[in-house]
Amino acid sequence: MIRKIARRIARIPTIPGRAVRLWQREGTSGVREKILDKLFPNRPKFDDWEQYHAGLRPHVRRQFRRRLDQLENPPRLSIVMPVYNTPERWLREAIASVQNQLYPHWELCIVDDASPKKHVIKLLEDLSKADPRIRVQRRHQNGGISAASNDALAMVNGEYIVLMDHDDVMPEHALFRIAEVIRQDNPDFFYSDEALVTPDGDVIQFMFRPAFSLELLRSHPYIVHLVGFRRSLLENIKGFRPFLTVSQDYDLILRASEKAERISHIPEILYLWRQHDTSTGHDRKSQVMEISQDLLSEHLQRSGEAGSISTSFRFNFFQVKYPIKKSVKVAVIIPTKNCGHLVKQCLESFAKYRGKVDYEIVLINHQSDDQESINYFNSIRDRHTVLYYEGAFNFSAINNWGIEQIPLHFDESFTHYLFCNNDIEAIETGWLDRMVEYGQKEDVGIVGAKLLYPDGISIQHAGVCVGMHGMAEHFAKFMHDRLPNGEQEPGYVGALIASHELSSVTAACLLMRRDAFEAINGYDETLAVGFGDVDLCLRTRAAGYRVIFCPQATLIHHESYSRGKTFQGDPHPEDSAKFFKRWKSIIVAGDPYSNPNIAISSQEWEPKERLELPIKTRSRCYDLNTHQFIGPDAPFQAPD
Repeated sequence: MIRKIARRIARIPTIPGRAVRLWQREGTSGVREKILDKLFPNRPKFDDWEQYHAGLRPHVRRQFRRRLDQLENPPRLSIVMPVYNTPERWLREAIASVQNQLYPHWELCIVDDASPKKHVIKLLEDLSKADPRIRVQRRHQNGGISAASNDALAMVNGEYIVLMDHDDVMPEHALFRIAEVIRQDNPDFFYSDEALVTPDGDVIQFMFRPAFSLELLRSHPYIVHLVGFRRSLLENIKGFRPFLTVSQDYDLILRASEKAERISHIPEILYLWRQHDTSTGHDRKSQVMEISQDLLSEHLQRSGEAGSISTSFRFNFFQVKYPIKKSVKVAVIIPTKNCGHLVKQCLESFAKYRGKVDYEIVLINHQSDDQESINYFNSIRDRHTVLYYEGAFNFSAINNWGIEQIPLHFDESFTHYLFCNNDIEAIETGWLDRMVEYGQKEDVGIVGAKLLYPDGISIQHAGVCVGMHGMAEHFAKFMHDRLPNGEQEPGYVGALIASHELSSVTAACLLMRRDAFEAINGYDETLAVGFGDVDLCLRTRAAGYRVIFCPQATLIHHESYSRGKTFQGDPHPEDSAKFFKRWKSIIVAGDPYSNPNIAISSQEWEPKERLELPIKTRSRCYDLNTHQFIGPDAPFQAPD
């Protein structure tokens, strides 16, 4: 559904302004009838949210209150709300949503930024007099959102700070979820999912986010609402930078991520974000892009990383290019049995689209019996290393054996291995360079590429979701790589245009650090055919390395399109059983780089047909020092 929404928005760029003007004339019913229902025929309906929120039944509230009574040392939460000229109804709804919280241990710190509209300060004064938990200050001179937010931060007494806009709404269990996650995870900052709503509160779209990904954050400010921080962390980074009037939240989150040790994602809708074109971000898009680009450059400098930032074709998306170290040298491992025409196509395309990275081809001939293929393999021996492997087919064993032979054929050592199928075809210069940019980082063990089917239109691989279809499956499989207007399909939260962490990628084209390969003893040869590459990635994650999907490296994978669509039986049941036993925890709990609100059968990130409010508080807590998820349901635990 997200893909369909993106395509329709691409065709109708003026929808936000039209929707607001129509709402002003005809109200919610007019927006629904004339725009939303036509633009998003399968969009989430307001009833979906009502049904979800109806899960907060009396017996559920009683259970939550019992858990609150048992919560040791409940944290005091300080909600920070800068206010300026807010329409009265929206301001009342925002404050009422805080007052209606099930969790009682909060304070609401409001700073009015010298609003000229008289109803604002009167309303705030009346509400603060009636509720001592609401504390109000007024600036005598308008200083902008950062200045007002910093003034509000100076008022707080709580252990944790929650940011809230003056025209949005929190569901009544939001602070309860936050309190439980704080005591469970001890995070430095946290964020949740949210719903986008019309000015009247109709749900337009659900935003279900993945677990924390540093590279995604550098490509796109995907963390928006609800977000909160340990007070000492914000004190350490000195809050908002007062000179920023746009992108101030993105800057704050970037700086917080540099100092944080633990970041928790709460995969639940804890915020309703009101969409209207009077907000600063809507008015100043070009300035937002320019300032965010500068903020990202400063972030890289503070992080001790060299890199250049360029803007993307899409609003609020960026590309980071890291300089490639001269010491990088890649061994390209290509196993094959026959298929000389595919191998020739692969090698010639690599040569045609060769970039800056130095590489050597290591072709593993597995008992080929096609004379034409044998003749071709013999003809390239003066340019490339051709090895001969005997024995039964075992994908893992063949690749491990090929790596073992490298010291016998090369005087120099390699820093990386590129595991590559014989039917991969390069289509653009610099694809390997982009993969190496990430793979050269000491904490990145594996980098995967975006793969297209031979038609060049349909996506074959955009990373692997562990647990999809019961075991593991490719994200975006069979989706189109382009929108009708010719632009690249952005995918869910930019998953098809922004580099980001994942649990796994396919070994059809997989770059791996040599030291990471050696640290986990390579492929597990007991997985002969199926899931050997997914297991390789998960063990690499368990060893403390990151796995990155790099969509800027796009190649063709000549896997049969019809065969790719076939889901008949299990071709490798023994491998499947072993894989499931080893990685049952992540398969059952769900891939942290997907979302429990996303249908596990959907390769296009479609929401579940029926959203249910969970009784148990869920979180995915990421440790930035170890690159591990922690907690009772944490995935990527090292196998026995």
